[in-house]
Amino acid sequence: MDSAILRDLIRPGDLVVAGQTLGEPTALIAEVFTAVGDVPGVRMFAGMSLTNVFPEAPPGFGLCSFVGMPPFSGLIADGRLDLIPTHMSALPRLFAAGPLKADVVLVAVSPPDAEGFCSLGVVSDYLWPAVHSARVVIAEINDSIPVVAGDTRLHIDTFAATMKVSRPLPEYRAEAPSALEQEIARHVAGFVRDRSCVQVGIGKLAEAVLLAVADRRDLSIHSGMIGDTGLALMRDGVVTNRFKEIDEGRTVAGSILGSARGVALAAGESRLDLRSVSYTHDPGVVGSISNFVCVNSALEVDLFGQVNSEVAGNRYVGAVGGAVDFLRAAVGSPGGRAIVALPATASRGRSRLVPKVARVTAAGADVDVVVTEYGVADLRGVSASERARRIVAVAAPEHREMLTKAAAEAGL
Repeated sequence: MDSAILRDLIRPGDLVVAGQTLGEPTALIAEVFTAVGDVPGVRMFAGMSLTNVFPEAPPGFGLCSFVGMPPFSGLIADGRLDLIPTHMSALPRLFAAGPLKADVVLVAVSPPDAEGFCSLGVVSDYLWPAVHSARVVIAEINDSIPVVAGDTRLHIDTFAATMKVSRPLPEYRAEAPSALEQEIARHVAGFVRDRSCVQVGIGKLAEAVLLAVADRRDLSIHSGMIGDTGLALMRDGVVTNRFKEIDEGRTVAGSILGSARGVALAAGESRLDLRSVSYTHDPGVVGSISNFVCVNSALEVDLFGQVNSEVAGNRYVGAVGGAVDFLRAAVGSPGGRAIVALPATASRGRSRLVPKVARVTAAGADVDVVVTEYGVADLRGVSASERARRIVAVAAPEHREMLTKAAAEAGL
């Protein structure tokens, strides 16, 4: 794309919002860095990235994100990216007005159809409201992007400028779950019945949970992201969405987070809708779905049931993301469960069940159940001291004495 076009469209002080994960328009982002890297006050907001395009930003270029996972963790540590802790559900209103007003949005879309409509294809989530708040939308048109139903359809006239590419999409390849993750997932699976609606986070533990419930019948999915395993469960008839009170027969997710195999499954799946975060993370929507089982992981959980999903040591490596949105909404679902699942210990044997978390991402009142490989701590409707006792009981045996002493010192 001609740099002069980008310099005409992007003004000093603009916030440029870029699509995330598989929908990251990497070629277009690189062009923006080249064209407006010296324009005063221009910043770029990014979500989860699977590429190395952001570390290539010009020195001094303003970067910000609500995600602290690599490659952003290194950029945060180097002072090159501003971390904005915020719930996923807050992004639409932040993009509409205020300090995070979206001025320019960069999207990756499929080629236009006969009527001139392109598809965001692999992502809707925060990008959909950003597009509808921005002054300018610029598109990278990529013939590798599939057409997927939902909040994804944009007419070619929406775009102030376009560039054409033909490149494979970024891929997210989840590693096979270990025996430890499979054991944790076995405990979690006890909360997932036939006809449950499931939301899981990302990573090996999330994969393990989905694999552990593959023998259930008529499951539903309503989630921020869907990956290869969830799409395979749709293909295999495990996920049917037949008993959802809303979106009957439809899997709803904000984006696809998977490999080329998952994208191929999504491209051929007529029962999948990618929806805006304004819908996927809406507590009224989630609370209206019976038996909604929310499963998210964490870096650590403390004796009060508080959850840290952001900070390890002194380093920001995670995100607030959508976990709290789903945890809070799940407790409003008839038969719903808000579950935090994690290994009892981290590397070098450090306990991940701690006297007090380093950063409170989710309040203790937002969590129903804590699960480790040692069992289930059901926290619903019990006193603070009983919650602490149950959390100690699912810690690694070698750390229970320390935690019991800490609980007594805290008056629990």
